[in-house]
Amino acid sequence: MKFYEMLVKYYDDIFPENQDTYTFLREGLEPGDKVLDVACGTGSYTIHLIKDDILACGLDLEEAMIAKAEEKAHKEGVSPDFVVSNMLNIDLVSDGGLRRIYIIGNSLVHLKSLDEIRTFLKSAYDLLADKGDLIIQIINYQRILSQGIDHLPSINVPEKGIVFDRNYNYDVSSSTIEFASTLNIQGESRESSVYLLPLEKDELVKELEKIGFLDIEVYGNFKKDPFTENSMPLVLKATKNT
Repeated sequence: MKFYEMLVKYYDDIFPENQDTYTFLREGLEPGDKVLDVACGTGSYTIHLIKDDILACGLDLEEAMIAKAEEKAHKEGVSPDFVVSNMLNIDLVSDGGLRRIYIIGNSLVHLKSLDEIRTFLKSAYDLLADKGDLIIQIINYQRILSQGIDHLPSINVPEKGIVFDRNYNYDVSSSTIEFASTLNIQGESRESSVYLLPLEKDELVKELEKIGFLDIEVYGNFKKDPFTENSMPLVLKATKNT
């Protein structure tokens, strides 16, 4: 079984829906609001929003993730739109007027350059309605780089025999981080490697401001704890005000 086949099969065991995350994503939304879930994985948050009468759409680059999301939605008796798409093509997925766009799970830094990140942020801005907002959650790379951290805590699901190891290796020449992960399930092991852009808070805030976002809120997690240099995640909410 290939790495992503294993990951999709056990994705919801490794990354279960989190109530604090959902509360943050749901806050301020009204029934009928249009929301886009970028890099939605197996669609847990999209499905939950639909059940709360939010007009949510989810997209992900991996066809297997979208297939799993559609299967879950069918079991829940709802019919959100799920689309196989690159995050750079969100302008082809939505016709605009969005109340909220969110991209969580460290997905943004999978883009290959700062120019690609700028393209995504500009597309998101253009698709949002006035007073709409963009929510981003990535790893706190200031902490990773300043402290020389070379791995994240392993994710263990002992009842399923799952161990997910996540290692970081900073490449000075390219200013990227190699994210090497190993997924071990009941003795069967697969590895994957991808390069990430270690985007820090101040740089991301600067890019959001350049595009025109205002009222940028910065947190250290989805509970809205203050962001510090030791926060593990970086969570931002940026509002469009035209």
